[in-house]
Amino acid sequence: MINVDFKILVFISAARHLNFTRAAKEMNVSQPAVSKNIQELEIQAGRNLFERRGHTLILTKAGRLLLNHATRLTSVYEDLNCELAMLDGVLSGELRLGASTTLSHFILPEILASFHLSFPNIGIKVLHGNSRQIEDLLLDQTIDLGVVEGLSDNLSMKYETFVKDEVVLVTRAGNPKIIGKDSVLPEDLLEFEYIFREQGSGTNEVIYKAFTEAGIDWRGLYAKVYLASTESIKNFLLKTDCFSFLSIHAIAKELKSGELEIVEVENFNMERNFYFVRPHGVIGHLPEAFRKFAYQHFSKNGLFHSDG
Repeated sequence: MINVDFKILVFISAARHLNFTRAAKEMNVSQPAVSKNIQELEIQAGRNLFERRGHTLILTKAGRLLLNHATRLTSVYEDLNCELAMLDGVLSGELRLGASTTLSHFILPEILASFHLSFPNIGIKVLHGNSRQIEDLLLDQTIDLGVVEGLSDNLSMKYETFVKDEVVLVTRAGNPKIIGKDSVLPEDLLEFEYIFREQGSGTNEVIYKAFTEAGIDWRGLYAKVYLASTESIKNFLLKTDCFSFLSIHAIAKELKSGELEIVEVENFNMERNFYFVRPHGVIGHLPEAFRKFAYQHFSKNGLFHSDG
């Protein structure tokens, strides 16, 4: 493998964090080592790359220029190493992904494990965030490819449908409130107690849209509690007679074990798509290899459709 000058990698980390201590931790070196590498780069550049204003560290004009070229340089090296590996039929390097919560917890782990078994020389790093945060990570080239729950109006980004999802009404098996019922009507939903994700969840947006389309004010729902994660919601459901709306991908294990069950709601659509997102233009070899692998993985089950 042909590596980028270590000083450049240290600089990129310091520029991203605007903090030498955090850069040292990320690069697994001492803070004096970070300072030494930055100083050597500044000597080579003939000017300062950082400037201190009080307790704040900022990039100088030269620093911003170097960061722009340095990030492109690391991308070129990654492509070079990838192509060299492909000459031998082997892929290597580091794949950097960004994903929203449902995807990173319930969909990506299985496919990443399969990808790792197929390409053991590829390192994998996954960062978490909402759609807007993933876009920001793509723009500053912290990640190579994003996988998110919804579309945005950012014209600099290309979205491609990855996998279908359905948000379903779910409760514990044997809940007396639905025993003997094959389904419920949308208006019946106002009679239940719910566990919701915290505000800002992409799943909540799907729920609110479905209620609006059904002509029901979702604000009339009784939210018993708000929890921070899908796992905590599932654990709460198992001990109560409450209900929740969750991705069908997130409850696959509990459905199989018979711990949770889906409650059918008549004429109530909560389908959505998950998307790959990246800036327009040429995609690197590693993210492209993963994208194709992911499509092939899920096409076996008919779970996705591609935009082409």
